[in-house]
Amino acid sequence: MNLGYYLGDYLDTGIKVPLEIQTRKKISNILLAGKSGSGKSLSGRWYIGDMLSTGESLVYMCDYKAGEEYEAFEGSPSYASGADAIQMILDFYDFFTEVRNKKLRLQQHYTLFIEEMSGLLNYAETQSKKLKTELQAKIGELLAVSRGLNMGVIVCVQRADASLFSSGAREQFMCIMSFGRCSAEQFRMLGFSGELEENPTVNYKPGQALVLLDGQEGIQEIIVPLVANPDVLCRNIRYCLDKQPDIRSLTRAVAEGRSKGL
Repeated sequence: MNLGYYLGDYLDTGIKVPLEIQTRKKISNILLAGKSGSGKSLSGRWYIGDMLSTGESLVYMCDYKAGEEYEAFEGSPSYASGADAIQMILDFYDFFTEVRNKKLRLQQHYTLFIEEMSGLLNYAETQSKKLKTELQAKIGELLAVSRGLNMGVIVCVQRADASLFSSGAREQFMCIMSFGRCSAEQFRMLGFSGELEENPTVNYKPGQALVLLDGQEGIQEIIVPLVANPDVLCRNIRYCLDKQPDIRSLTRAVAEGRSKGL
């Protein structure tokens, strides 16, 4: 997956040098953080399009805020908005549980994409504290274990507060990205350190981000460029989402021993 282009090269020369990662069993858990207007959601859409178009992963989207960035996907069985986003997480977890119990080696990679997790958890808490705790525990388990099963989780939040995650779950992200202005507090929450530590309040423009990757020294600065034809991108994503098997049918297939090709 292409995370974007190195910011210095892009601004100095216009040359697009990509920063690429491999989600399959390597960097499968990704945290996208940034306040409203930082370009986080548009970048997330770009990443989804990249994974689907290359066949790198199937994606199941949970979009509690029902943002306009994803409205083109309403009605797809691979997309859930509002309160339905909770059920998508539970369904993905059921699939994960069946795969783990059957000790399968999945051929295809599967990604759970959670947009605005803080809002979703706040809503869950209004329904019951038990539901919020259950969601945090299941997301935490997915973050801790799913990589070995050829699955992954991408989480979008405005602030990466520890209170959003079950114990230790925030440490399971192999790729951490901060879009827009990164305050000193956010800088520490995300686990950044190194050459930018003394000046973490750089005011990056929308679509510009700090990136911390497992296995790489230091922090990278990148830019996710604006998509020239967003309607085309959305149509391509929707086409791919509609072709995917719905998550419940995948769970049934595994439970019934019909896992060939998964």
